Amino acid sequence: MARSTQREVAPVKVLILEDNRDDALLLLDALEQSGFQIESECVDNEPAFVLAIENKQWDIVLSDYQLPGFTGKRALALFREINEFTPFVLVSGTIGEELAVEIIKAGANDYILKDQLGRLKPVISRELREAAERTKSKRNESLLRQLSRAVEQTSDSIFITDVFGHMIYANPAFTLQTGYTFHTVEGQTPEFLFSSNQKFDSYFHIWQQVSHGERYRGVILCRRRDGSVFHEELSVSPLFDSENEIIHFVFTGRDISQRIEAEESRNQLASILEMTPDIVAMMEPSGPLIYLNGAGRRLLGIASNAEIAKFYIKDIFPGQVASFLSSTIIPHVYRDGAWAGETELLNARGETLPISLVVLEHKDNDGSTDYLSLIARDISERKTFEAELQHRATHDALTNLPNRFCLMERFHSSIDYATRRGDMVAVYFLDLDDFKRVNDSLGHAAGDELLKQISRRLQSSLRPSDTVARHGGDEFVIIVGDLTNLDAVMSVWSKVRKEFERPIMINAHEVYVSFSTGVAVYPHDGDSPQELLRHADSAMYTAKLAGSDQCRFYSADMQEQGREHLLLEAELRRALELQEFCLFYQPQVDAKTGKIVGFEALLRWQHALRGLVSPGDFIPLLEKSSLIIPVGEWVIREACRFHCRLRDAGFTDIRLAVNVSAFQFIDKDFYNKVHGAISDFDIPEDMLELEITENLVMKDPDNAAQILQSLQQIGVRASMDDFGTGYSSLAYLKRFPVAALKIDRTFVRDLTIDNDDAAIVEATLLVAQKLGLEVVAEGVETKAQLKHLQTLNCPFIQGFLISPPVHEDAVLVMLEQHQLLDENDWPSFSGAGA
Repeated sequence: MARSTQREVAPVKVLILEDNRDDALLLLDALEQSGFQIESECVDNEPAFVLAIENKQWDIVLSDYQLPGFTGKRALALFREINEFTPFVLVSGTIGEELAVEIIKAGANDYILKDQLGRLKPVISRELREAAERTKSKRNESLLRQLSRAVEQTSDSIFITDVFGHMIYANPAFTLQTGYTFHTVEGQTPEFLFSSNQKFDSYFHIWQQVSHGERYRGVILCRRRDGSVFHEELSVSPLFDSENEIIHFVFTGRDISQRIEAEESRNQLASILEMTPDIVAMMEPSGPLIYLNGAGRRLLGIASNAEIAKFYIKDIFPGQVASFLSSTIIPHVYRDGAWAGETELLNARGETLPISLVVLEHKDNDGSTDYLSLIARDISERKTFEAELQHRATHDALTNLPNRFCLMERFHSSIDYATRRGDMVAVYFLDLDDFKRVNDSLGHAAGDELLKQISRRLQSSLRPSDTVARHGGDEFVIIVGDLTNLDAVMSVWSKVRKEFERPIMINAHEVYVSFSTGVAVYPHDGDSPQELLRHADSAMYTAKLAGSDQCRFYSADMQEQGREHLLLEAELRRALELQEFCLFYQPQVDAKTGKIVGFEALLRWQHALRGLVSPGDFIPLLEKSSLIIPVGEWVIREACRFHCRLRDAGFTDIRLAVNVSAFQFIDKDFYNKVHGAISDFDIPEDMLELEITENLVMKDPDNAAQILQSLQQIGVRASMDDFGTGYSSLAYLKRFPVAALKIDRTFVRDLTIDNDDAAIVEATLLVAQKLGLEVVAEGVETKAQLKHLQTLNCPFIQGFLISPPVHEDAVLVMLEQHQLLDENDWPSFSGAGA
């Protein structure tokens, strides 16, 4: 069955106000005969009429005029209160023309006499049509008012031009946006809005496009009345008349400068995020990533076109860190809004990478978590640098051994470990013997290389768990734990010592190394690293006094001795300033005649409270410190001053001998200081003698020979003190410009009862005779020793048999008395000046 294509017509809703039933039926019949499909209701009184018009919308009302209790005029008034435009037609048989006109003026649309129902169809058709037009017009007017309000109240700028572009309307938003009021620009074209920052062609293109009936949409730059420029999102639409001719243009614009700036900022931020070497990621609260910048993709090995959403944040962190992230970091972020710290992630090669991580929470307008952002920075270089700084702070730059700070940390750990296990910890304080000789003879670079090789040997001789540290200069400290007895302590030292039996090669030179070593043991010698180090240092000092390559264990009396040394050293530093030093002189005489030929100047310390301090107590302290240099210079100048006094007293041929320490001899200004002294006091040639030891010159024979030759050229002679106790050879002896040898007292003491000592003395005298050297025998205390030396033709002697060291005033008395003696009084003379 075919579907009807005719439009279904809605029935006309008719309200009939008629009190006569027959008239009402005639009216309904007439309506149907006119072809109307109707939906009707008949009422005959005012209440029913009011109820009907209030409860239903009618298309037309047909009303009689004369009704019980009220009239058609009253019905019209009630109806117009509710509905202004629906047709109201009077159908009556008694209404006159005058009354009909009155009712029409009151708002009725028409009237029909009951005997002229033939007019019903055209009247109703007309009224329904006009009612529809009135409703449409009403609706259009309402819509127009709404549109007008919208245009007036919208935040978008709207202005309208005629077909030539002259402005005929502008809404308030136009004024707010541009600063121009409509009355100031009425009739103008929009050129006043053009900005010089925008090409004019752009505006021309817009006009061309809309002039051809096309709509334009885009973004342009516009200029406000104050000259400022803004971005406008512009829409221009042509309006057409019924014949499709353009009659107006409507310009709608919106200031989107903030949006443009925001977009530019976002673009800049996006560019920055892509350019930054830091990893920037965003993730949903549930874990999947929603953004990862280029640096992150490269580092993690994720292709630039890979779908990022399939990766979870836990995928880029190691398992333990990922667990910490989910269990600690993320809850912290939800609680406080942010977390910052250091952790690790996995790079593309599966390696852990140290990073500085910041995690931030971002919320939406409802306060719920929208997403989380992560910023991670690779801190590998910083960690490496920090580790290097830490290493530098805790290790010696030259040897790469732990320094004092690291030593103390490890020492504490060793003691804590030993305390728990009941073991011992030994600390060995090593001082390199004669290191200055290597520096001065081979140079500081060679000295540095020696320290490096020593460090490597020390480490190779010990276990990895033991600690070797450079304590400073030429001092090393060894910490050894897990020791159960003192034999094990000594075994470690023996092992270290054995490691240095082989020489160290430095610039093709063989250098033999030995240490003065002090040992302290935990818990016997102390319970703290500071105390044990102090005790080991004290033991080392004792070992050094005993000679090179010695080892000493700490004992309680060493501590007291150490305190005394510290106090003595402090007072010693003030002694030169307080003029507490003085020289005593011991005569040297001709062994055959007893004639005094010279004196050895010996340093003494006249302490204000201690009295005369023994040389054995303070001379080693002078040599250990740098004081030996200024004090040694003072001794030479003081001896020269005394020689002037001797000459003034008439004793012009008396020679003075001064001891020179190794530290003085290697002082770069030593020659200048000696030359200055003999020049200042006008010392005659060979009247000043410098006593040096075998060991001193043998440390650097070439340099020693050069210095002695320079001194010889200015009239200063040299003698070799303590001859026979060192390790010089005759070949070296011949190279040195020395004038005399001094036989050490150790050989003279047992000369008369020890054949070996006697043989050494005799051999020395023979060697000196062959080399043309003078000989002075030291420590002659008995006449038997003197007689034996005379038998061996020893030319000169010195010792308590003649006189102990005496003050310079006693020297003058001694010389004056000695002038009165002759050879017949010798050797009965003894202690004339004592």
